[in-house]
Amino acid sequence: MNVPEELRQAADFHTHLGPYLVVGLRMGGVVTREFGETPFAYRIRAHTGKAPPYSCMVDGIQMSTPCTIGNSGVEVGNDRRMAIDVVGEGRTMTITLRTEIFDWIEKECREEDCEEFSCKIWEMEEGRLFTIGESAEGASEG
Repeated sequence: MNVPEELRQAADFHTHLGPYLVVGLRMGGVVTREFGETPFAYRIRAHTGKAPPYSCMVDGIQMSTPCTIGNSGVEVGNDRRMAIDVVGEGRTMTITLRTEIFDWIEKECREEDCEEFSCKIWEMEEGRLFTIGESAEGASEG
């Protein structure tokens, strides 16, 4: 299998290649496109819980944004919504893994085909993977 270099590097950091690592990489790509790559310009709260395999998403986020747990740019919540909130520049963006993609990973991904699954997620259209919402910081939710 021809695994893209970005995925190989992330797998080296994370110790293996799995679908939630790639979900985090893809989410981080959206974040850096929208908020930039300047350290400390925004914060990310990951709604993954703190246990694998779901928390693997956090390593993907750390690999693809300037935000890390160590620099306090990433906070990990105990709720498992498979989503992130990004706060900065006077706005809040929420990126959520689509339920049908989460269900597909949960039902179909097996250890023996984990790399293949990961590569499929890497190649998917952003709109098929995520719902993305945005609001002005401080705006009330109704």
